[in-house]
Amino acid sequence: MGTPWQDTVSDERIGWRQRAANMRGEFVFAVDYQICRRCRLAWVEQPYTLPQYQRCGLATAGLAALRAEHPSLAWHTLGGHFADSQAFWTTVGADIPGGYEQRSLCPHVNQGG
Repeated sequence: MGTPWQDTVSDERIGWRQRAANMRGEFVFAVDYQICRRCRLAWVEQPYTLPQYQRCGLATAGLAALRAEHPSLAWHTLGGHFADSQAFWTTVGADIPGGYEQRSLCPHVNQGG
């Protein structure tokens, strides 16, 4: 990837951030995330990879980059996972504190959109 990860304000969730990747000037991956340093918890929501780049490791790399930049946190999601995404969450959550299991936000962070 020629461009580093881009970190911006989420367009969909108030108070959340978005991690994104662009390749050759084209958006190819994004995930919204929220962190509570006080509780040592983090959440990710709606990872999306363009279809032609799926199963190339972008989502795994993006989530790994977030974890590396924010060590010692347990990582979760808010909602239930679609049936066809269960294998993805199982794979990326293996050996990760929190395992990307569903967990409500703590009272210190904003629910957002």
